[in-house]
Amino acid sequence: MTETRGRQLQPGQASRVHVYDVETRSARLVFSSDTVLVEAPNVLDERTLVLNGDGDLWLLPLPADDTVLDETALVRVPMPGVDEINNDHVLDPSGESVVVSARDGELYRVPLPEGGAATRITDTAAVLPVVRKYYLHGIAPDRSALAAIVGERTPEGVWTTDVALVDPSSGVTTFLTRDAHPDDGCAITPDAGTVLFNTERFSPGTAQLAALRLDERADPVGPVQITGDERVNWFPHLSPDGSHLLYLSYGPGVHGHPADQRVELRLLPGSLARGARIAVVPETLVTLDGGQGTVNVPPWSPDSRWFAYCDYPVG
Repeated sequence: MTETRGRQLQPGQASRVHVYDVETRSARLVFSSDTVLVEAPNVLDERTLVLNGDGDLWLLPLPADDTVLDETALVRVPMPGVDEINNDHVLDPSGESVVVSARDGELYRVPLPEGGAATRITDTAAVLPVVRKYYLHGIAPDRSALAAIVGERTPEGVWTTDVALVDPSSGVTTFLTRDAHPDDGCAITPDAGTVLFNTERFSPGTAQLAALRLDERADPVGPVQITGDERVNWFPHLSPDGSHLLYLSYGPGVHGHPADQRVELRLLPGSLARGARIAVVPETLVTLDGGQGTVNVPPWSPDSRWFAYCDYPVG
């Protein structure tokens, strides 16, 4: 029997990819499949998306017209040395490689677009008997650091998730948070001065967006809260030009970032990521069926004019 790899579609469910034009506030459907569940789009260039599905990495050439592609349009990226990946993968700013989070807990660099032998960056065996797993969400513009969530389980069974910077050459890991508060979804801003993430430290059980200045990580004040409503807010993504802060918003009471929920993609001014203190109501751009896999990783186009996202409707 063939082992199932990656998330799978439910009966009657479709996996879809959309591109959203920020100026016109309109979305265009570009991909739909009832056989392959794709997740977490990155934008390689104006013509190509990078996604994961069935444990593999895929390229999706974007149609120039209103054509809706299916699974036959997906181009697998070979990754010798990497058995299976999850939906945490981020493009190198050069566009010549992608760093992926594998099911074995390690980070690997894979060349693009042709693929090829992967280079392992981290070494989780070095911290045994602590079980460590890396979940990548961002890369510094100058390629000097990877922003990752590090999950650790102690021999006593205590599980924590903290924000860390990883040296892409040596794998050396520097923790920015190190406590009992669950953190996730971290990313580095385009100016490399701030790490954005979601955390439950402000409201236990309810994730909210936060910003942590890298030159102030020793400041006892710590992370600064960005959102503070009753909703559960995940995965902050600042546009490359710094104008827009996109994030995924669950309804009140949702725990974690589960799949198959009624969720919203919301937009805030990018100045909030740089420390602005202004009262603003988030704008809901899209309401959809999704959550896990919708925008786990940076989905913006290089020119900040559009982003890509996934949804998973049933019926």
